[in-house]
Amino acid sequence: MTPGIRTDGLPESPGVYLFKDHDDRIIYIGKARNIRDRVRSYFRDDVKDIKTRTLAETIHAVDFILTANEKEAFLLENNLIKQHVPKYNIDLKDDKSYISLQLTIKDEYPALFATRKIVDDGSLYFGPYPHARDVRDILKIIERLYPVRKCKMTVFRKRKRPCMLYELGKCPGPCVATVDATEYAGTINEVRDFLSGRDEKVLKDIENRIAKKVAAWDFEGAQALKERHQAIKQMTQKQHVHEHFGKNRDAWAFSEGTGRVSLVVLTFRRGVLLSRRLYKERFYGEGPGEAIMTFLFQYYSSRPIPDEIILSEDMEDSDVLEKYLTERKKGPVRIMGPSHSGARDMVRLAVENLHEPEVLPLDESFRNALRLKAAPRRIEIYDISHIGGQNPTGAFTVFKDFKPAKDQYRVFHVRSDQTMDDVAMITEVLTRRVKNTDLGPLPDLFIIDGGKGQLAAAHRVLKANNVDRDIISIAKGERRRKMEDVIYVPGRKNPLALPRASAVFREIVKMRDEAHRFAVASHRRWRRKENLK
Repeated sequence: MTPGIRTDGLPESPGVYLFKDHDDRIIYIGKARNIRDRVRSYFRDDVKDIKTRTLAETIHAVDFILTANEKEAFLLENNLIKQHVPKYNIDLKDDKSYISLQLTIKDEYPALFATRKIVDDGSLYFGPYPHARDVRDILKIIERLYPVRKCKMTVFRKRKRPCMLYELGKCPGPCVATVDATEYAGTINEVRDFLSGRDEKVLKDIENRIAKKVAAWDFEGAQALKERHQAIKQMTQKQHVHEHFGKNRDAWAFSEGTGRVSLVVLTFRRGVLLSRRLYKERFYGEGPGEAIMTFLFQYYSSRPIPDEIILSEDMEDSDVLEKYLTERKKGPVRIMGPSHSGARDMVRLAVENLHEPEVLPLDESFRNALRLKAAPRRIEIYDISHIGGQNPTGAFTVFKDFKPAKDQYRVFHVRSDQTMDDVAMITEVLTRRVKNTDLGPLPDLFIIDGGKGQLAAAHRVLKANNVDRDIISIAKGERRRKMEDVIYVPGRKNPLALPRASAVFREIVKMRDEAHRFAVASHRRWRRKENLK
């Protein structure tokens, strides 16, 4: 034991302990259920970790603060670490302020803004959101659906005439009292419900307002509300199709090394995998489980809290963290272990993302990421092209060892009468392909350009013809933006969670784009020939 350090007088109670050096500087802060036992563990003769021994040799004095329970110990430890920034503690720096949406319901004519500062001013705040682009997208949707005030109160009070947004129909002009206060309040209530995710209530309220407009012979107003109703319904339907599990989630995986713990978090928001972040942190004396819980307390003390947190291991103090986050968020937060049925796929993906990127051949990366039977050497990608059902063309491209084999590309003129049904057309094209051995050997992996419907149809074709090959599909994302595509596999309701930055995802997108290019070009050539007849 380090000279001068006595542990006999330390309490056997929960609390926080502080290690100090010769200059009375705090060098390490920890928490414990039993302070005496924990402090003693640093000075045992059998401690093998060099870093822990180095810390112990630096300790000159021990101080402690008792707490009523473990939750208070967690919170106190977190606050003291932030205050003193000890040399040997986790240094989780995060000076980023996250963006939220502010609805100023205290105003007579409330406004909606993006803000990075949350204050107790009577406003409603939504978020925070991990990315500013998400907020911009939401504001664009609201601007299109709901005419609400956008100017700051300082500008609003001084305005004598309506601005350009009023002229464009994007603001009802409350600054010059051109809008009924009751009607405006109804619009604000819809915006609030919309941002809160109460889609069914929003739609029902609009339906009631439409009925009132019709009863008052205000058919123009009723038509405007009907268009809003259709837009919201279409948008929510698309959203539900592409959600993984319907909630915002963080998925964590952990691994222990000598005196270190590695952590990876996958951030899912609105069913979309947004990011992957890897952390490597050291710990002293305490077990890796406690080090992980300390890290998570610090992590969520300054970051947006999701609805659910999934852990790759069951943690002893997860209930304490769950209660703390629920109180901080002012809403339910659930922490789930790896055995939960809804968490297994996310845990598996998080574990796969835990290690530093390995230099694997692309075919092995495909096999691991897509959980294929074998590493694919030959891949065929299928697409359908037509305009209003005219000259429907099916085509597939071939990639051998991830290089295009253009001499093996093939085109099919669709014979089916159901030329407006992409599912029926992909069924015909794939059936003709698997029955024609002259088109080359069957691939190791089929990729279908389409959603769950096209994938299900293609999978039925393979089963009906006793073709035991892997098959996936790739569809455009909700906003149909580049690199926001979603990938489906048979037997799975939700899209496969695959990081957008991964080599596998980028390669699938590249191959799909090549198949689409070839299908469109083939369709154009056929259309030109038909027009010349």
